[in-house]
Amino acid sequence: MRSSDFALQCPVCGLPLQKETGRYRCVKNHCFDCARSGYVNLLLRQSHRLRGDDPAMVSARRSFLEKGYYRPLLEAAGEVLLREYGTSSTVVLDVGCGEGWYSRLLTQQLAENGRKPVLVGVDISPSALQYAAKRAAETLSCEHHWAVASINRLPAADASVQLLLNFFAPCEPKEFARVLHPQGVLLRAIPLEKHLWELKEAVYAQPYENRPVIAAPEGFVLSDVRRIAYTVTLSGEDLAALFDMTPYARKTAPADREKLLGVEHLTIQLAFGLLVCRRQ
Repeated sequence: MRSSDFALQCPVCGLPLQKETGRYRCVKNHCFDCARSGYVNLLLRQSHRLRGDDPAMVSARRSFLEKGYYRPLLEAAGEVLLREYGTSSTVVLDVGCGEGWYSRLLTQQLAENGRKPVLVGVDISPSALQYAAKRAAETLSCEHHWAVASINRLPAADASVQLLLNFFAPCEPKEFARVLHPQGVLLRAIPLEKHLWELKEAVYAQPYENRPVIAAPEGFVLSDVRRIAYTVTLSGEDLAALFDMTPYARKTAPADREKLLGVEHLTIQLAFGLLVCRRQ
């Protein structure tokens, strides 16, 4: 569905890409085919060294998030977005969108409250975008685009985005400032000090607390901070999915990962910071 003037940008020449059946094309005839699920790969060949989430990590995150353990974070983010941005036409860019769980549900909420959102999800993982695009096509009535692209070169025009979501993903301040409208909002979600503390205790001999930076990125000002903290009791299966969806899964020795196999239930802390930022 197309209901706006928003267009992805061609990574070759920077001109707008028009959506055609099964592909995106610019006026200079640079053409990018869509995958069957609907996402488009806009990474140029020299960028293929970038590493995204693999299918196992994507599957673990999808399994865990869809059980609602992070819903309090989602609800808090929805309250912030409805309060901070009131215009009817809203381009939502989710940078590091993964499977699109946060942005899909937040966009749905915006639409239900009278907004006319356009959702754009960007990630470097084709595995994650395959699911994100498919799920969005099944559940969203608004316009949506999904692209494999680098955070250092977002496929959006200058000042074309009203809401930029950056949840548990790298931050590139200069590029964020470029694409964000002067009155736009950057909403970041970060883990706080005690997030997943008990999980770390179960796996590591010397666990460490997170060191969150509660500050606006360069070129932005911090207009609000919300802290969301609560506990959940997880089964062994859900605990394993939670661990496998985090960066810890890639850098933890197999012997340490196996410590979770004998855990039937564990109560852990979930602690998030929501940072509301605006351009200077």
